[in-house]
Amino acid sequence: MSTVTLSQGCQVFAQGIKALKQEIKAKEEQIRRDEALIAKLESRPDPDPEVIAELRERIARLEHELENTDRPQLIAFEEEFAASCR
Repeated sequence: MSTVTLSQGCQVFAQGIKALKQEIKAKEEQIRRDEALIAKLESRPDPDPEVIAELRERIARLEHELENTDRPQLIAFEEEFAASCR
């Protein structure tokens, strides 16, 4: 049976932190793109309310994931990394 050394565990935490930061950034960028698209659609004479509603739902879902899962998980990983790996 192999054991994971502290150094290997720290590398896993560092990779997890990096991945979460990238995921958060991607979601934030998607929210900005969707908001810009909504503004563009709403400026048209006959905007499609279903498309706008779908975009708003996606924004709400992404914001919920960021606030309730991604950012808290990132904070927890960073705190654990700081406590165990520095």
